[in-house]
Amino acid sequence: MSAVVDASVILKRLISEDYSRQARAMVDDNVSQGQPLFAPPLLASEVANALYQRTRRQSNTISISSAERALSLFLRLPIIQIAPVDLYTRATTFARTHGLRATYDSQYVVLADIFHLQLWTADERLVQALSASAPWVKWIGDYPLTST
Repeated sequence: MSAVVDASVILKRLISEDYSRQARAMVDDNVSQGQPLFAPPLLASEVANALYQRTRRQSNTISISSAERALSLFLRLPIIQIAPVDLYTRATTFARTHGLRATYDSQYVVLADIFHLQLWTADERLVQALSASAPWVKWIGDYPLTST
């Protein structure tokens, strides 16, 4: 089934860390089944910046070559980055209504709502904050892994 993915899931797909198995499974399951993944246009900027920041950290750092490989892999993933006409207006309203600190997360949430899809995220705090009002927001840790 098609889904919306945010940068936190894509990063876990690209770099081994907690819940990377679930992120890889979710992305790879959709790709192998020919199901499109969607994201707002800010996805590419968020992923590129997160990879860059991880090369600069004191801890949990990655090498520049690892970041470059991860970025190259990301750019080859078949993710449709799209901004419906009312995305930004609805995202701003959603952020205000739900007390979010910024509109970035709400762009993913609203995009999923517009297309009647699930949003998969590794932002557990976002999932908890929206569990009652946006049940289509799913935590990547809950993605089912098949036993092989």
